[in-house]
Amino acid sequence: MIEKPIPIKNLTVAKMLQKHGKATATALVKLTGRPMKSVLSTIKTLHDRSKIHIGGYEINKRGQSSRVWTWGDGDDAREPVMLGKQTFIPHADEAASWLRNPI
Repeated sequence: MIEKPIPIKNLTVAKMLQKHGKATATALVKLTGRPMKSVLSTIKTLHDRSKIHIGGYEINKRGQSSRVWTWGDGDDAREPVMLGKQTFIPHADEAASWLRNPI
């Protein structure tokens, strides 16, 4: 049985991604003027149909990674390993040093 193709609701996202080649979801929101939920839904649909793939990742100032979507069929890039911030573990001498210092 031949499946009937499901139309992509938000063609402007697909057209913008074709035109620019690659973009993040935030960039597509700014380019198309569509809400984030609509853009993410369209990206999911395009990815499921192998029209786009994850070409790489961008890391922002806060250390968060965001996917860079690339037009065309291809293998998804691996997500980078995020090294967490080292938690401060006080040593006994540092933690109690204020006790020895008169105020």
